[in-house]
Amino acid sequence: MNKLVICLAVATASMLAMARKKAPGYLDARRNGAEAQIKICVVDDEGGVVSNASIRAFMGMNFRPKGYWIKGVTDENGAFFLHGKTCGDEIEIHASREGFYNSRRKICFAEMGAEHEVKDGKWLPYGAAEVIRLRSIQKPVPLQKLGFGMGKDVPGTNKWVGVDMALGDFVKPYGKGDVSDFEVMVEWDGRPPADSNYCAANIRFMGQLSGGYYATKVIESEYPYVYQADNGNAYNTREFKVVGRDMIRQDKQVPFGKDAILVTRTRCVLDENGSLKSANYGFIRFLSVDAGWDGKPTMQLACIFNPTPNDTNLEAK
Repeated sequence: MNKLVICLAVATASMLAMARKKAPGYLDARRNGAEAQIKICVVDDEGGVVSNASIRAFMGMNFRPKGYWIKGVTDENGAFFLHGKTCGDEIEIHASREGFYNSRRKICFAEMGAEHEVKDGKWLPYGAAEVIRLRSIQKPVPLQKLGFGMGKDVPGTNKWVGVDMALGDFVKPYGKGDVSDFEVMVEWDGRPPADSNYCAANIRFMGQLSGGYYATKVIESEYPYVYQADNGNAYNTREFKVVGRDMIRQDKQVPFGKDAILVTRTRCVLDENGSLKSANYGFIRFLSVDAGWDGKPTMQLACIFNPTPNDTNLEAK
């Protein structure tokens, strides 16, 4: 109890010290808002300007019962000048236009570790530009979206278990799957969730010419994934590791699922010369592993699978 009190006191003192260093009016601006001016620049996948895009900006915070909307459209240069007083320290900007996926960007003026300054009742930098990308709707097709939902017990640790992407389940006898697109092996220190320091999932691809590569997500878009899988030699990496928790080496954790997806090539069929004849493409959009109970860690998985051989289209309808 004494240690807890000391930690709380130190944390409170640190917060107060940080607050004293801020510009006058900073805390008031966080609570009640300040004037903001932002140049919103809307661009497409190629960086070209998108004119006549609809802009809606909520000048408030989701968990507060106050705020208001500012609406408009971008000009011929793809720009919209947002000007108004915030109702806290956040603005949420929505951009849309026919033929594109919607995009959303949240701006937090007092985000931890990246605080903006306030001067004369204005958030700084005043008049800064924010670039929002609208991704075009290209060729969406029905693809299988599968996974473990809220989580599933992994059948033991330190052993490889196959995953069938077409069914979104472990292979028999651990699940209903028939074909192993990739295998996972979970490491876990065996401690319950409240005490566990380490757990991780290893992924490996077994078939010849199968494998995967990480692709960056466009987080602000309602379609953040890749449109097409690479049909070249990007699948040379065949083993990956996703760290669920590492309380000793925090910097080793992989931001998989939030910032990236793992594009996969599986079910490869080779010709008589050993060249690729056919394959199926997909991606793992989310995978996490965590400490569990009863000697079994838990895993969450969400994947997209294109059942048509040699079709690299991954734009799910």
